[in-house]
Amino acid sequence: MVKPFMGKLALADCSSLLDSPWHEIRLAALLIMVDSAQRMLKQNNLQGLTELVALYDQRLERANNWDLIDLSVYHIVGAYWRCADTKINERRRFLEGWADSGNLWRERAAIVSTLALIRRGSLEDTFWLTEHFINHPHDLMHKACGWMLREAGKKDIDALRGFLEVFHSRLPRTALRYAIERMEDAERRKWMGKT
Repeated sequence: MVKPFMGKLALADCSSLLDSPWHEIRLAALLIMVDSAQRMLKQNNLQGLTELVALYDQRLERANNWDLIDLSVYHIVGAYWRCADTKINERRRFLEGWADSGNLWRERAAIVSTLALIRRGSLEDTFWLTEHFINHPHDLMHKACGWMLREAGKKDIDALRGFLEVFHSRLPRTALRYAIERMEDAERRKWMGKT
């Protein structure tokens, strides 16, 4: 359904589609934006990616479901970070804006965006944001933090173990379960028993 429109719609068109009350139309807009981000990254089009991320940030409340965030944020923001070769302090300023917004979807976008960094071997922002959200009341955030911790563990299991040594007793149970999901049974039992 979306494929024929890939590479053919302007950002203004995507913004208009995000106004739709229909979840599927907003999803289509975001998938077109993801495709645009990947094309711009291949072309090293930093100006285009800067505009795309600005629009994404401006309209993020329209990505008002977990799947809309999860399917778009790390592709779009990750492409910008890669093209701009952003440093950690610049990323942190950006992520703090979302993390401190008080808006569930911006908060989830902050933690899930770190998947782009994890895949490049950078885990610091994931651990930092998980600690930031450790007392978050919403289960969708517990799941997202646990998911990112699990992904970080795929890159560096010892780094994950080090994080868990410090924070396992404070992590919400759902986050901990997600984080240790790929570990051996005995180790999973050990971490769950420590809480």
